[in-house]
Amino acid sequence: MSADPAGTLARLAELGARLRRGRVLHPRGRLIAGTLEVTGEGELGVPVLDEPGRHEVVARLSKGGSLPGPLPDVLGLALRLPGPLDLLLSSCGAAPWLMRPRAGFLAGPYSTLVPYESGAGPVWLVALPEGDDVPADPALLPEAVARGKPLFHLLAARRSAPARHLATLRLRAALPDGADLSYDPVRHAHPSLRLPGVLAAFRREAYAGSRRGRHAELT
Repeated sequence: MSADPAGTLARLAELGARLRRGRVLHPRGRLIAGTLEVTGEGELGVPVLDEPGRHEVVARLSKGGSLPGPLPDVLGLALRLPGPLDLLLSSCGAAPWLMRPRAGFLAGPYSTLVPYESGAGPVWLVALPEGDDVPADPALLPEAVARGKPLFHLLAARRSAPARHLATLRLRAALPDGADLSYDPVRHAHPSLRLPGVLAAFRREAYAGSRRGRHAELT
């Protein structure tokens, strides 16, 4: 076994990105412009999620395994907030730590899967969709967003307290095909909203390896 598991993960991520000529995970997705309306009830120690206001954001809905067409997959919701602050959520079941494949982008909740360390203690970020469902095919998102203007309610969930409403994300319009944004929840983070140390180290290396592979030529 390697004495440097994080380094091994980085090399595997780089190789995978080279072979796929893109992201290792969630390669198929679409960027969507939106507005985040913050309620001011966060108490997380993160101004952009604690203080009432409206922020222009860029979201990305994607398929984790890139299964073809609308086949069920672990779906992703990524958010770039001012700061920058990146939040990455995956489709989940009734418990926020259980990933769940879905056949529609608005068919169920998304969550961060592991709790963040925050000013209010351990917390999962959960997004609850509202609106007519969209089959899990990124090619269908531009028309669906233009027609339905779906939204997500962003919550802070804890084991021992009721969930707290943080904000409402309103999706407005898909960005042009080919537009891209490199989300990274470790590089684009806030000191008061932190991934656990070991996970942060693994994610840091994996994302760095994937970025190297995406921008390298196959040899």
